[in-house]
Amino acid sequence: MIQIADVGIGIVGKEGKQASLAADFSVTQFSHISRLLLWHGRNSYKRSASLSQFVIHRGLIISAMQAVFSAIFYFAAVSLYEGILMIGYATIYTMAPVFSLVLDEDVSADVALTYPELYQELLKGRSLSFKTFFIWTLISIYQGGIIMLL
Repeated sequence: MIQIADVGIGIVGKEGKQASLAADFSVTQFSHISRLLLWHGRNSYKRSASLSQFVIHRGLIISAMQAVFSAIFYFAAVSLYEGILMIGYATIYTMAPVFSLVLDEDVSADVALTYPELYQELLKGRSLSFKTFFIWTLISIYQGGIIMLL
């Protein structure tokens, strides 16, 4: 029995459903584990990485715009947008990019299962690293400053 793991995968078998009921994920056959890891695991990691960076990105754009606005008007304590516009920006106005990130697939399931070497890219952590975080941060500050100055 595995004592320490990040994710538990239970397989429904002759012994019953105890393992699958106690697991995080349940499969009916052992052959389904490759699809679970190589396809669904890949998509989950890529989507989580891009979604978390996008949420930080959209918040930093507004922060950069507010900073430029405050600097232009001698750091007066005046908000750039009203509260209802900020709530709309965080929910309604940026809903389409969030859904496009959540439903994004960079490769098809057949390609991911045919070439398991693609999984090696995820193990290196290039989708969610300090480098990509700082790139998104610089892009956010640049876009917020340009939007405010135009």
